[in-house]
Amino acid sequence: AWLHGFRRPRVRWERRADIHEAFLKLACCLITHRQLQSLC
Repeated sequence: AWLHGFRRPRVRWERRADIHEAFLKLACCLITHRQLQSLC
């Protein structure tokens, strides 16, 4: 559900799987960063 807020990982526009995976990892890092900021 958290990844739904990010447009690029939600719809796979990239033809290469490694680029798509990189955007997924970036989105997960941003989600984790936001969660950690809300705890502090």
